This record gives sequence, structure tokens and C-alpha cells, in this order.
Amino acid sequence: MKPVPALFAVLLVACSETPAPEQALVPAAGHTLRDDLAHLFADRQLQGSFIGYDAQQEHWSFIDSASCDVATLPASTFKIIGSLLGLESGVLPDTGHVIKWDGQDYGRAAANRDLSLRQAYDVSAYWYFRDVVRRIGPAGFKQWLDTVGYGNADTTGGFDQCWVRGGLRITPRQQIEFLRKLHAEELPFSARTFALTKDIMVREDTLGHVLRAKTGWAQGDEGSIGWYVGWAEAPGRAPYFFATRISTSDTAHASFGNDRIAITRSVLREAGVWP
Repeated sequence: MKPVPALFAVLLVACSETPAPEQALVPAAGHTLRDDLAHLFADRQLQGSFIGYDAQQEHWSFIDSASCDVATLPASTFKIIGSLLGLESGVLPDTGHVIKWDGQDYGRAAANRDLSLRQAYDVSAYWYFRDVVRRIGPAGFKQWLDTVGYGNADTTGGFDQCWVRGGLRITPRQQIEFLRKLHAEELPFSARTFALTKDIMVREDTLGHVLRAKTGWAQGDEGSIGWYVGWAEAPGRAPYFFATRISTSDTAHASFGNDRIAITRSVLREAGVWP
């Protein structure tokens, strides 16, 4: 398999855009370039980047820093804000609220059934969040994205699918900015909505080490792009936020889904924030 010549050649040209300089999130107290860890991607025949923000040290870390300001589809990482919007709008009364499956085959048995919000987040069921957005409506949904400032807030190409094949774009740096505001509860949501969303984000909880995260995977004719975003919590320290993005032109790449998580864990261990 031959890696793609540039990280985002896997998507249409429209999938990439660079934010204006004033939109970039400037490192607060310093940063470290860790391109010595780029082999974590290359060893798996992948292109990729990583951005981390250590709130304890107010310090940034980058692997392929130039790519951290390139915007692409958020794919299923959108389900973090999708959960917030569903709960805050009242479309979803709680994380146990079940939406009936429409009977269409979405390619995975885990998604082809009635699901609660918690279950839909866990199995990353597109159709569930599509229905949530449809119930909010195009105008309400667009207003929420603008108010939150999520990526470019572009709902063109179908407001109920814009995060997987429409106009919505977000950079890794913007992912971190959004996650920091979510953690600090500095977004326009209630304490209850924050608590419920943070709860369903938990992917692992071991001896006080908590990982809250979401995967994302967008596929096209030219390949795949994958995300793993979230933050790691450890006893006695502030969180470490991260956004990992990978890509490949090989649509049959056997370990693509696992690699985005494995790479992230390796970097978090290297940073000393995950056991």
C-alpha cells in the first residue's frame, strides 16, 4: 500500500480550508514539536497529525503542526456537539431516550436497531444523530452551530448530513478549542446537559484515570480520514486535551479504525498522562 502524498488528498479539495490567522488558537505558554513521533503514523502506513494541550502545564504539543490548522469533515466527532444539542433543545429528554430504527441497513448490526443516546454514541450510529438534527430543524441547528462557534458552522450539502458529506469543516486546533470550552462549561448549555454529555463520553475509567473521547471516520472514493478527539483526566492534575487525525488512500486498510486510538494512547503515554 502506498500512503497518500498529502494528508488530505483523501478528500475532495473542498474538504480543506485554512482559518484566518485571528481564528487560530495561539499556544498560551509554549509548545513542543514532536515530529520524532511521526513514525507512529508512518509505521501503520498512514498520514496523520496530533495536537495536544496540557492544561496543567499550559503547554501545547504537535505532530505535523502545519496540518493542525487544516479543516476537514468532523465525521462522527460531531456526535459530541450533537449530544449537547439534542439534550439542551429537549429533543432528547435524557441519555436513555430511545429513537426507533428506520429499518434501513447502515452496514453494522450494532447500528441496525432501536437505540438510546448512550447506545448511539457508543456504536457511533449516524442515523440517530441525523434524526436528532432533523427534529431540531435546519434553522435551529444552524443557529446552534453559529452560537457555539463549531468549526465553520456550514450546514450546506444537507443540514442532516453536513458532518459526514456536506459543508461542515473543523480543524484539529478548533476541536481542542471546543473541547476545552466543553470541559470548562463555557458553552451555552445547562449544567445538566454538560454532565450528561461528559458522562456518555467516557471511554475508559481506570483507577482515577478517565478518558473521554469520540472517534470519527469519513470515507470517500479516494480513501479514509479518521479522528480521535477528547481529553484524559488523571488524579491530582488538570486534563490533557487531544485531537488525532489520520488518513489513507487504502480503503481496505485493515487496522484503520483501531489505529487512530492506538496512536493517541501512545502519544498520551509518551506525555505521561495515561498509564
